[in-house]
Amino acid sequence: MPLETYRDKRRFNKTPEPPPLFNKSDHPPIFVIQEHHASRLHYDFRLEADGVLKSWAVPKGPSMNPSDKRLAVEVEDHPLEYANFSGDIPEGEYGAGHVDIWDRGTYDNLMAAKPEPLSLTQSIDAGHVEVELHGQKLKGGFVLIRTRGFGGNKKNWLLIKMKDRHADHDPKPATPIANPPPQRVRFTNADKILFPESRISKGDLIKYYMDISGRMLPYLKDRPITLERFPDGIADDSPRFWQKNTPSHYPKWIPRARIPTTDGKPVDYAIVNNVETLAYLVNQGTITFHIYFSRIQTLDRPDFVLFDLDPGDAPLTNAIRIARQIHAFLNPLNIPAFVNTTGKRGLHILAPWHQPGGYDQARAWALRIAEQVVQAMPKIATLERRLAARAGRVYVDVMQNALGHHFASPYSIRPTPQATLSAPLQWRELTTRLDPARFNIRTIQNRVLRMKSDPMAPLLK
Repeated sequence: MPLETYRDKRRFNKTPEPPPLFNKSDHPPIFVIQEHHASRLHYDFRLEADGVLKSWAVPKGPSMNPSDKRLAVEVEDHPLEYANFSGDIPEGEYGAGHVDIWDRGTYDNLMAAKPEPLSLTQSIDAGHVEVELHGQKLKGGFVLIRTRGFGGNKKNWLLIKMKDRHADHDPKPATPIANPPPQRVRFTNADKILFPESRISKGDLIKYYMDISGRMLPYLKDRPITLERFPDGIADDSPRFWQKNTPSHYPKWIPRARIPTTDGKPVDYAIVNNVETLAYLVNQGTITFHIYFSRIQTLDRPDFVLFDLDPGDAPLTNAIRIARQIHAFLNPLNIPAFVNTTGKRGLHILAPWHQPGGYDQARAWALRIAEQVVQAMPKIATLERRLAARAGRVYVDVMQNALGHHFASPYSIRPTPQATLSAPLQWRELTTRLDPARFNIRTIQNRVLRMKSDPMAPLLK
């Protein structure tokens, strides 16, 4: 009898879950992923077939990376109405805990187009399911394969992303490259003017980075670095370079991490763990240091999540209001949030990532928070990336939370006329009087001396 097991496990006078009604629909088949905070967090993957939702529990959640083979444990069929369920299952009831809808959409049964077509139910019976998902987060082909590699249990499957245009690239561990001890750096052309409007020289830039190295190096440590270089300064006609690969003619003592790329050609990123490396790269014309969200030891897992508030044409005061709203959303979750200026017009909100999962899960979590913010402040906040479509609202950008993406490190100088920088703030400084231009190469040392500790230092613990 359909849904008999589902019914037997639940007391519907106690749980808000839908009763076991059996319905067939005439719409395209649906799928749903539900984030289930039971005794252990897991994700329930459900596919509509024959009037019910065929279901699997995926402990680590689905992945868009074809190299990830996620265990999926087949569970009882659920009623179609369960696709709309979110809420709290009471203590003492089966599956007690909070349930949220993580993703949903429709799907195509790819097995129906095979030379010997199979329905979804027939595919499950055969132990091999192929579907194409059309969701907000999950897109493209996925395969479910029954395996007896886990104690011979026929309920155990593997959920794997197919290799298609929607798939993430394969994150492989970075390979540290051995290097000899660092040597003293000889600075050159210290009198060269890099910031014409404010008459800031290369020597000024070097002195700044040497003075601030104690505060800045913890943010750079063990992270692949993308360098924004202006060897001849920031004048409009001067060359600008985005440098990821460390040239072979750089000293051998510059630490490097070799990271594979999708085109098969590895990149040797500089690793800035000491003041000598920092000094050498600044002497090469580096103005801004852009950092990964993860360290080379755990490359596929970010240490923190970024909410990048980009005002565009909107006033900074609106970005400040949104930053405070994000802080207010995270506070009841006991998730600390840290704020800094970007060195330009925006604000960065950073929160540590201690939850299960890697970049996909971190970005999805950040997107849910961003959606709540936009819902609460629709007149000033948007998830619309295109400037023309923002209608004067602040863009709440969370899409940078992805492997291979980077952002300007705290304390990095930016290529602006006054050499402004990304400055960590205390939350009490986030008022309508805030002026990011006040934080620049000429003013920051007095601020550092005045503040005994870095407001963002706990982020790195």
